[in-house]
Amino acid sequence: MNTIWYDYEKLDKSRETIVAIGNFDGLHRGHAQIMSTLKEVSRENNLTSLCYTFSEHPINIIKGENSLPLIANNNQKEKLLQHAGIDCLFFEDFKKVKDLSAEDFIKDILISKLSMKVIVAGLHNHFGKNGEGDIALLRELGNKYGFLVYALEPLFDDGIMCSSTKIREYLKEGEIDKANKMLGRNYTVCGTVIKGKELGTKLGFPTANIMPQCNMLIPHTGVYATSVSFEQKTYKSITNVGTCPTVNDNSVKFETHILDFDRELYGKTLEISFITKMRETLNFENIDFLKKQLLCDVAKRKEID
Repeated sequence: MNTIWYDYEKLDKSRETIVAIGNFDGLHRGHAQIMSTLKEVSRENNLTSLCYTFSEHPINIIKGENSLPLIANNNQKEKLLQHAGIDCLFFEDFKKVKDLSAEDFIKDILISKLSMKVIVAGLHNHFGKNGEGDIALLRELGNKYGFLVYALEPLFDDGIMCSSTKIREYLKEGEIDKANKMLGRNYTVCGTVIKGKELGTKLGFPTANIMPQCNMLIPHTGVYATSVSFEQKTYKSITNVGTCPTVNDNSVKFETHILDFDRELYGKTLEISFITKMRETLNFENIDFLKKQLLCDVAKRKEID
């Protein structure tokens, strides 16, 4: 997959494109349907499949930085789309196109600069200044400028529409299982291991401490069954999200104990995948009670695939 940031000149102008447009926050199962259609139609019509998205979420441009916590950052988007088999990923600078009318956006950007002949979008997709463009206008413009429109119905799961908004809600409530079902994968965060108070090491449960990225969504506080990817290997782990009230630590972070692992990790980057919530964060009377609970947590984690 060819990933391009902002620069239209890096596109191969010799081939016409089929374009999917959207924020694709989280790249959930509904987005996967769009990518599947994008890939299938591109193959049938010998078109380059191109995913057009933004380097920063439009809401965070309009309402201010970090107004909307992200489900997936740009690196994760790139990795997931690479796996989906898309030919090209184009990151746009939203500030440069946010004031274009819906028609000018289609005509001057998608057609003129991206050589678009087919577009794929969710039925509720909006585009152009103030989100004035919708699927009805997209079809009208398709007739006017000679491109085809594939409008996909939203995906429903147990009667609930699969959406980034709903996934974000689930994660904030600690409903990891429901969020993962809509994502079609485990919710994942990445971060660099920092030095902590080393209490876990003294208790026999060393933890990798990761400060969450400021723009990523933090799941509800609690203890989760997780897995850790490090140097192309995956390990079972337990992650505490939030503070550590037993030792009067009120800073929010991820503390991950990796089972059957004894390597030094300071300064290393870890990828943590959330599988299910095991329990709430508890305030124990003393360190001995905490240690007993950690032994129970490890035993329980070993039983979870």
